[in-house]
Amino acid sequence: MNQKYIVQVDDLKLVFEDGTQFSFADINIAKGKITGIIGPNGSGKTTFVEAVLDLKKPQIAKIWIDGKTQKDFFSEAKNRQNLGSQLQVFAFSETIKVSEMVALHKALYNQQSTRVYDDLALAEISSKRLDKLSGGQKQRVNLFMALAHLPSFITLDEPSAALDKTMAETLISLLKYIVTNEGCSIMLVTHHPYELDICDEIMTIYGGTNTYLETRKDFIENIIGSHHAQIFIGENDDAAAIETQIKHIADVKQHFRQNGHVDIFGNGNMEGDFLALVKRHNLKSYSFAHTNSADILKISTSYAS
Repeated sequence: MNQKYIVQVDDLKLVFEDGTQFSFADINIAKGKITGIIGPNGSGKTTFVEAVLDLKKPQIAKIWIDGKTQKDFFSEAKNRQNLGSQLQVFAFSETIKVSEMVALHKALYNQQSTRVYDDLALAEISSKRLDKLSGGQKQRVNLFMALAHLPSFITLDEPSAALDKTMAETLISLLKYIVTNEGCSIMLVTHHPYELDICDEIMTIYGGTNTYLETRKDFIENIIGSHHAQIFIGENDDAAAIETQIKHIADVKQHFRQNGHVDIFGNGNMEGDFLALVKRHNLKSYSFAHTNSADILKISTSYAS
């Protein structure tokens, strides 16, 4: 398989007892990059990651990891040592101390990054038992176990969940460091703009299937639109006329109306016509800016069909 990719999924199908079906195909996730996986709750993001990790038993699974078939990858210990995963479930025995978890990690992998240990501030909680930790502290341990051996392939499922703002910012810097300096590849399920900010690629999942997988630049410019305009339509405004005119603005890719707010996405050339519409209808509440990660997530969740 192509060595440019850390994960390749030619065909993946899962059918569950309640009749739910997930189907993924033609997915090529770049090596040495951070790929963000986004979509509404229940769309299949975690299921996709767990299927890649062989934690689900699909009906069809034509998957390659780091150039090897999924079966071959997981059958060899040296490959498993190059994998690091943080899942939403904290699956460790809670009767042991953090220091014992650190020692276990060293015994399992024979490699341990002091940068990861220090950034996640494990020294300050090393003497505590896991059942005495807060949710954020447990998440730091979970992340340490996934990252500290600097594996070539890392999967993270909402890694900054339960972390305070300072620790979340530290984690973002750490993830950028291990990709840039250690050559790791990260597949990241996220609902947070600051996590999506560092992603090189974006993959969307809706209704149990993948829709797009593009570089961040192409995703914004070609699929969403490089600029985001917003207006608020009041009770006394002619909503039908405004929406009709929005549809006729050149360079608009898509627009959505929700609770009086209209979000308009397109390229920068739409600014003049947009401001003309604002002036024509004497709209008081409006904005025009570059599309950002919060916009991407809003489209992928609030407006996903």
